[in-house]
Amino acid sequence: MIAVTGAGGFIGQHLLDTLRQEGLPARAVVRRPQALPPEAGAVDVAAAEVGDPAALEAAFRGCRAVVHLVAVIRERGAATFEAVNRLGARHVATAARAAGVARLVHVSALGARPDQRGRYLASKWRGEEEIRAGGVPWVILRPSFVFGPGGGAMAQFAAVVRYGPWYPVRQIAGRVPGLEALASLVPVVPVLGSGQYRSMPVDVRDLCAGIAQALTRDGVTDQTFELGGPEVVPYDDLIRLIARTLGVRRALVHVPLPVAWGIVRASRLLPDPPITPDEFEAILEDNLCDNGPALRAFALRLRPLAETVAWSLGIA
Repeated sequence: MIAVTGAGGFIGQHLLDTLRQEGLPARAVVRRPQALPPEAGAVDVAAAEVGDPAALEAAFRGCRAVVHLVAVIRERGAATFEAVNRLGARHVATAARAAGVARLVHVSALGARPDQRGRYLASKWRGEEEIRAGGVPWVILRPSFVFGPGGGAMAQFAAVVRYGPWYPVRQIAGRVPGLEALASLVPVVPVLGSGQYRSMPVDVRDLCAGIAQALTRDGVTDQTFELGGPEVVPYDDLIRLIARTLGVRRALVHVPLPVAWGIVRASRLLPDPPITPDEFEAILEDNLCDNGPALRAFALRLRPLAETVAWSLGIA
C-alpha cells in the first residue's frame, strides 16, 4: 500500500491514476475525504492533516511507502509556509518512521536551496531538510513547472493568455461573463519584465511516472533528483505557444521591470492578488535543471512541450 498525502490535489489525482495503472494499491491521505473526486472512489481513503502527527501515523499504518505532496504556494491564515511546507514535512517524516514505512518520496520544487531568497522556495528547502533528517529512506524530486489538465501552472498560464490585460480581474473577481470577449477586443498579454526568463515545464504524467519508479527502484534512496521537461523555453515563447494552441491572437506588451515591480508590490493590497512579490521573484529566476541524474535513475520518456500543452488544454 502506498499512502499519498495531498491526493485530492492536481498532482495527487494524476498520481493516483498512475499508481492504478502500475498496479500499486494506494491510500489517499486527505483533509476532507468527501472532497475527493468520484473517480478516486476505488482507492483506500484516510483523513489526516499534515499538522496532526498522530492522525498521519494512523493513516500510514500498513503502508510500505509514502508520497508527500502537500504544500502551499501562498500563505492563507494558519496555512503558512512554515506550518505546511516545513513543519508539515517534519510531521510526515515522523509519522512515517513511527508507522514503520520503508520509503518516503517527497515532491519539492525546482529552485529549493539553502540560499534561496524567495520565502516559498526557502520553505521548500527547509521541508527537504526535515525529510532528510526524518529517519526513513527518502527520495526527493524537484520538478519544474508542472503542466497537465485540471490545474497546476498550466491553468494559470492559460488564463493569462485567455484574459490578457483582464487577467487580474479574473483572478480577483472569479468568472465574469464576457471577460474573454473583452480580451479579444484588446488582444494583448502584458508581460512583466523582459519575458526572456526561462523554464523547463514538465508533463504531470512524466512526473508521476518518476514518482512511481522512485517508490520501487533500487539504488535511488537518499538522493535528490531535479526534473524538468525536455525543452528550455523563454516565457515569451511559452505564452506564444499557448496562444497558438488555443487558436487566439495575442501580442505581447512588455512592462519595464521597475514598473512591473511597482505593480506587483501594489497588488499586495488586494485580498487575492494576481501575483505576489515572492511569486514574481521566482518567475524572474531561470527555472532550469539537469535532467541527467533523473533520466539515468528512472526509465522516463519526457514528452515534448507542444504535446503537453495541447493535452493540458484539452485539444490533443
